[in-house]
Amino acid sequence: MNKYISPLLMLVIATFVMASGWAQARSEGFYISSDIGLNIASGIETTGYSNDRASVCDEYTNPMYREVEDSGAVDAPTNGTKYSEYNCTGPNRGSTGDWHNKFDSATGILAGAAVGYSFAKQSPNSPLGGLRVELEYFYRQSNYDESAAVPSGEGESGDKLQQEIVRATDRIDGITSHNLFGNLYYDFANTSRFTPYIGIGGGMGATDMAYSSVWARNSDASKIDTGYGLPNASDIRQNLAGTVSVAETTLSDTLWGLQVLFGVDYAVTEAMSLGLKGRWVRFNSFDSGQGPLVWDPLRGHVPNLRRDGSEPVAGGLKTDNIDFFGISVNMKYHF
Repeated sequence: MNKYISPLLMLVIATFVMASGWAQARSEGFYISSDIGLNIASGIETTGYSNDRASVCDEYTNPMYREVEDSGAVDAPTNGTKYSEYNCTGPNRGSTGDWHNKFDSATGILAGAAVGYSFAKQSPNSPLGGLRVELEYFYRQSNYDESAAVPSGEGESGDKLQQEIVRATDRIDGITSHNLFGNLYYDFANTSRFTPYIGIGGGMGATDMAYSSVWARNSDASKIDTGYGLPNASDIRQNLAGTVSVAETTLSDTLWGLQVLFGVDYAVTEAMSLGLKGRWVRFNSFDSGQGPLVWDPLRGHVPNLRRDGSEPVAGGLKTDNIDFFGISVNMKYHF
């Protein structure tokens, strides 16, 4: 993302260095505007979570799951690895089973529309001179189109990655958001057709993430360590061998955000202007909440832990803060 900061800073500086030589062409009153351009979204870090239990707690994998917690099966195996304590029947399922990943930056379209009011022709002594306010809707789509191997996990997820998984990947196809922001601008005084400006805004974005996940187990049961210390370990490994857990869904959250805006307009006519607008937008962290992420199949069977259909397994995904730069062509029509 740093490679995009310098060109944008140069654009901002050039805008305001040139502003002193520009002259006024501002219209007072209501206006409507539209934008079309692109966005450059930053890379994101993700944390997945679920209410799954250890694989040995799955009745389809281990019909003797009720006996696991009394078996002493959590002793370290010969390779010195310490597995997590098994929780096959107790509460707080999956409370220590997070996994983590990272995704690179992405690009995509940016489009929007706004209605606003300019106080451009107030008297020199008016505190409103140069200000305008705006209600803006904009849409952005950031195309990540990236699959990333899961590098680490905690608790039950960490055990699965170490004991049985040969391929674990998360994939983000894209992030889209429908955003509604209130903006405050300051237009720099001019006497020609150019009007440079800066602005700030705040609002919310209804955000969707197209996400999928594949956790594939070793097809060779002899290379699976799951079930170490259990009397039926061989059967557990045979039941796990070659199975996969697959999820594909759209995750959603509503995020709060802030944006910094800058640009310049050129008055084509007394009523219409064309311009170039840049923005930097930061949203708070995305969190889908528990439930929308379902692996079907889960270890090769329906997404629950018990053959009677009880203990369904589901999860969610959260990220760090989400931000992007946008650059767009802007058209305004003043009434």
